[in-house]
Amino acid sequence: MHAGRLPGTVPGRELRKDAGQAVSQPDARKDETEDFLEDILGFNFRSLRTLRDLLIRPRRVFETYAVRDRETYTPSLRLWLGIISIQVLFSVIWGGYGGILLSQWQSQPESTIASIETAMGGSIEAIAGYYGDVATLLHAIVVGGSTAFSAFLIGVFNKSLSWAARINITFGILTAASVIGLLMLIVAAITGTMAFLNWSIALIALIYWITFARGAPGILARSRTGAVLKGALFSFVTMLLVLLGGAVMAIIGFVYAAIRINGG
Repeated sequence: MHAGRLPGTVPGRELRKDAGQAVSQPDARKDETEDFLEDILGFNFRSLRTLRDLLIRPRRVFETYAVRDRETYTPSLRLWLGIISIQVLFSVIWGGYGGILLSQWQSQPESTIASIETAMGGSIEAIAGYYGDVATLLHAIVVGGSTAFSAFLIGVFNKSLSWAARINITFGILTAASVIGLLMLIVAAITGTMAFLNWSIALIALIYWITFARGAPGILARSRTGAVLKGALFSFVTMLLVLLGGAVMAIIGFVYAAIRINGG
C-alpha cells in the first residue's frame, strides 16, 4: 500500500558544491532581505517560489519535503497559514464570514429566513454578525486542524516518511488548493457574485486530486496509475475532513450566536 523506502537523496538533485563555505556578501544581503520580508509580510521570494512550484511542479516540492530539506522550499504549514490569513483579509472586504453567510441567507425565500430567525430568536443580520465574530477567530484553527489528519493517510502511502515530511506534503496539497480558493474569493469580491463560490467545493476537491497525482509518483506511489487512484482517495478523505471541520465550526458559531442573542 505504500511506495517503499525513499532514497537517501532526491533523484536529479546534487548537493551544493559550496556547502560549508562562507556565504558571499551579496548572498548574505539577499538572505537578510528575504528574512525581513518574511518577518513583515509572512512571505518572501522563497515562499513565492514554493507556491509557484506547488502549482506547476509539485513532485519537485514533494521530493524536497520527503528528504527534509528545509532550505529549498518554505515549510508548507507556514504557507497555508499565510494564505488563510489573506483569505480572511479579503473576506473582510464584504463583511467577513458573517457577510458571506448573510449574502447566502438573503438569497433564500422569505419563509426560510423567517424559520431561521424564529429558531435562533433574532434577525439574520444579528445571527450572521455573531457567527462572523467567532468564525474569524476559529475557522482556520478548526478546519485546518481537521484537515491535518490527512497526514495519517500520507503516512499509510509511504511509511518511511518522517512526520515532518508527512505534514509538509499534506499542507503542500492544501496550500495549492487554498491558492485557488483565494483567487475565487477575489473574483467573488470584485464581481459581487457570491453564487460563484458554490462551485468551490468541487473545484477544491479537484485541485487536491490533481496536485497529489502530479506530485506522488516515486514518493507516495510507484506508478502514475497508483498516484491517480491514491490521489482520488486522498481528495475524498480530505474533503470529508473539510466538511467535518466546517460542520464543527457551524455548530460553534451558531451556538455562540444563540447565546449572545438570547442574553448570554
